[in-house]
Amino acid sequence: MSEITTPGWSFERDVEAFAAAGAPGIGVSVRKLEAVGVARAARLIREAGLTVSCLTSSGLFPLGDPTGERRALERSRAHLGAAAELGASCLFVLPGPPGALSWEEAAGRARPLVEALLPEAERTRVRLALEPVSQLRMDLGFLHSFDEALDFADGFASSWLGVVLEVNNAWIERRLYENIRRRTGRIAVVQVSDFKVGTMCASERVVIGDGDIPLRRLCGALAEAGYDGWYDIELLGPAIEAEGYEAVVPRAIARFRGLWTGGRWSPP
Repeated sequence: MSEITTPGWSFERDVEAFAAAGAPGIGVSVRKLEAVGVARAARLIREAGLTVSCLTSSGLFPLGDPTGERRALERSRAHLGAAAELGASCLFVLPGPPGALSWEEAAGRARPLVEALLPEAERTRVRLALEPVSQLRMDLGFLHSFDEALDFADGFASSWLGVVLEVNNAWIERRLYENIRRRTGRIAVVQVSDFKVGTMCASERVVIGDGDIPLRRLCGALAEAGYDGWYDIELLGPAIEAEGYEAVVPRAIARFRGLWTGGRWSPP
């Protein structure tokens, strides 16, 4: 369960509530981590018996601004160190908004920044996970689909660079199931939520099973492909706030586990 789901809760309450609801792991928010401190966060997580799936999000390189890029790169290096202290499997990286740059120009600016982080990722044993975003969130990044993020990642030889499969954004993509089968090794984490057809705004998600994404089929395809990494439940938006985190967290976890019943696969 990701802390992005519960922006109104403290780090301490997240840890307590997620563990009580039966989550095996926690996706840690950079914002909440900075508020509580790495040492205290690591202790709370350990005492609750949780594992850290990921740290989200870093990067956000102001592409085309050399000074801003350097500062963002240093922040990302610090986030890698924090992720290592927490035992996180990966660090989400937003490659940065393009501004007035073309896609190709933005990619050209982002490549050396990602390249500079890879030795540190290998040293800390924390994988970088490129995070595609909705086309409505041009302020966050220039990568807008799982497919193009995979193509960008495949330009690097390092296995320490992966991609977030964010199902809310990717479920209608061309070649989705082919990419799951063929490029499974590039999937660093699967971000799970649901989407109601007819929604007109970015980041308006609903609890698993309340929307239209064929999540059982997607999870089955991932299992068949041999994916054995984390599934990170990240819910946000008006429906989540209206229902309340106390209800959403246990219901989402139960709904996720229900995706695996009656099939050939075991729950992660």
